[in-house]
Amino acid sequence: MQTSKQSYHSVNKILHAGKRCCVSNYYFSPESPENTDYFHVTTFRGRPEASLTDIVLRADAILRGGIRKIFRTGLVRPWHVYQDK
Repeated sequence: MQTSKQSYHSVNKILHAGKRCCVSNYYFSPESPENTDYFHVTTFRGRPEASLTDIVLRADAILRGGIRKIFRTGLVRPWHVYQDK
């Protein structure tokens, strides 16, 4: 699945009452799908019936995006970024 600055994807609502785990694997291509390098903050949205959650998550995205505009490399040094050798 291609992800970009404009792509949306979701998961089904969790109906199980027990513990749950999430494993995310990201595979990066040598070229950006938009033909330019960019960085953006991952944003999350509330489900359609969760309007208050959606508002809070949108505010969170705006705040984190604003912080990244001021502090280009973030507030904490990323440990998970791999460099080409």
